[in-house]
Amino acid sequence: MPEIINHLYEFGPFQLDPSERLFRRGDERLDLPPRVFDTLVILAQSNGRLLEKSELMDRIWPDAAVEENNLTQAIYQLRKVLKDGENGARYIETVPKRGYRFVATVRGMNRENNGETAQGNGRLAADVQELAFPQSVTEAPPPAVNPLPSDVPIELPAIPAASGPASRRYWAITVLSVALIASASVAMTWRTGIFRRSAAPIRSIAVLPLQNLSSDPDQEYFADGMTDELITDLAQISELRVVSKTSIMQYKGTRKPLPQIGRELGVDAVVEGSVIRSGDRVRITAQLIHAGDDRHLWAQSYEGELQNALSLQSSVAESITSEVRLSLSQTERTRLRAARNYNPQAYDLYLRGRYAFRRRNVAAFHEAMGFFEQAAAIDPNFPLAYTGLSDCYTLLALFGDGYRWVPDATVNARRALALDDSLAEAHTSLAAAYVLDWKWAEAEKEFHRTLELNPNDAQAHQWYGNLYLGPMGRHQEAIAELRRALDLDPLSLVINTDLGYAYFLAGQYNAAFQQYQKVVAVDPNFLPVHYDLMLYYRQRGMHNEEIQELIKDKTLAGDRDFARTATQLSANPQKLHDKLAKTGGTLGNKVEPTALASSAAEAYLDQGKKNQAIASLERSADQREMGMIFLKVNPAWDPLRNDPRFRDVERKVGLPPQ
Repeated sequence: MPEIINHLYEFGPFQLDPSERLFRRGDERLDLPPRVFDTLVILAQSNGRLLEKSELMDRIWPDAAVEENNLTQAIYQLRKVLKDGENGARYIETVPKRGYRFVATVRGMNRENNGETAQGNGRLAADVQELAFPQSVTEAPPPAVNPLPSDVPIELPAIPAASGPASRRYWAITVLSVALIASASVAMTWRTGIFRRSAAPIRSIAVLPLQNLSSDPDQEYFADGMTDELITDLAQISELRVVSKTSIMQYKGTRKPLPQIGRELGVDAVVEGSVIRSGDRVRITAQLIHAGDDRHLWAQSYEGELQNALSLQSSVAESITSEVRLSLSQTERTRLRAARNYNPQAYDLYLRGRYAFRRRNVAAFHEAMGFFEQAAAIDPNFPLAYTGLSDCYTLLALFGDGYRWVPDATVNARRALALDDSLAEAHTSLAAAYVLDWKWAEAEKEFHRTLELNPNDAQAHQWYGNLYLGPMGRHQEAIAELRRALDLDPLSLVINTDLGYAYFLAGQYNAAFQQYQKVVAVDPNFLPVHYDLMLYYRQRGMHNEEIQELIKDKTLAGDRDFARTATQLSANPQKLHDKLAKTGGTLGNKVEPTALASSAAEAYLDQGKKNQAIASLERSADQREMGMIFLKVNPAWDPLRNDPRFRDVERKVGLPPQ
């Protein structure tokens, strides 16, 4: 890191304040990553002078062994922010095979009087240059450390018997010499790595979205895919808590300081890096950084063919586990080293499919399915393509299209596992499909297998708690699984909402409401939370609030006709419930038939018509509605539980009686 001095620097439209770590273009603040900011400070303070690459790297990363590519990336990012001309030489000149020179005219000003101290043709005056970099100091001094262990004796030369000025001078020189020798010893052991700062062990980590440094911005999907795969590799390690990609992607494109990100995610360290793809060649660069103090621990680059991209990611993951001194089991080590070389074109289509899938809407699922189907056609033995298809079918079923997608979800998950039984995400997909098919014992077995393979799979913990343990009435276990999912994915709105629903099913209504309010505070337009709030208000007998949440839910879902009619009837809740019962829960709007029966059953119950309510639930079971998995625990059905016909419906769904 460059030495901080009490000066401001101006060049072009930019102002640089090293002591306050501020960089501005006029009134606009420009946020740079810490090491990129350090690079700019060193270049500006040394403007006009050629800085060798080795010198720059030693001063920017004094405590870590890094490759030249790290410096290249920092220069690239600087030029991008500076808009450094078409040939990249308006501010920063590249001296081939040597280094870089800052060629813009830089004005240095003293912070105290804001007076200009130097100006010249492309360089600062000598006195400012000397102030910034004294000739006797070529790199930042090592951090303060304890001088030597207390049990190491230091032998001083014998003090002469003579007294007076001469003896005092000898004594002073001797003490000073010993102090310098001790200091030099400390510095040497620091530099060679024998003496290192003590640090708490790293047991939690977040992989920030890898930057796309390819010349093609359309390669963002590839960088995101590589981020996903690195998270997946690290998540298989039982000793390490790895934050899920859902929370991580919220930091894509942000400039928050790493210590702040570490605090928000509750992790000890972060991984940041980049991906460059050129044709069928891939280069992945990663850095491991201590989150608390922004201290670089390790950096490395890996390069290979596109078809070996997943193996490159596994190498990154194994290097990180080695750096943080984790003890991998033989099984974990074998998984990381297992060869995963796929057809490059099929893998590229798979990454495009996952990129579309992340948008999480019906149109996106159909788009993603197109990519996955193409990948499977190119390489029928590519298991990830079938896992992607299974996930699309499962979520299409859950998003309202109903049971008709469940058999396809099951078939594709099984196909993926037939090709690679070690794919944790395929076991998760099969478990979810089994739940929707009411194959409860098989579902739990698959959830257990998933979490054995990948204990850090937030979605597996979420679905195990929400789709299996909750419906089974094992409420405390469900809440524990969802808390674990939230620990792995703290910024996920859907997991936060599902935790509220787990509290709701357990009868912990105050905890459920508080959880829902947290979600609304972050995103008042998050659709699932309004549906759950509607159920909460219904159960609490707060019908005006219930109707308002129903209107919000339908408005956000795009059903404006329903929302308009419900608003017109909102002044009379009983009339609204009568209308819902008569129209099968649709208010007369055209919807899929599978969406009708359970809504009508709730409306009949509101009217006190139990026979009609049970008849509607029987139709729901015949149509295999998705919501039937909560039949055993949904408090809406409490008035019906003692009716033998209701217990018959429970048995049809495969649920043990309450």
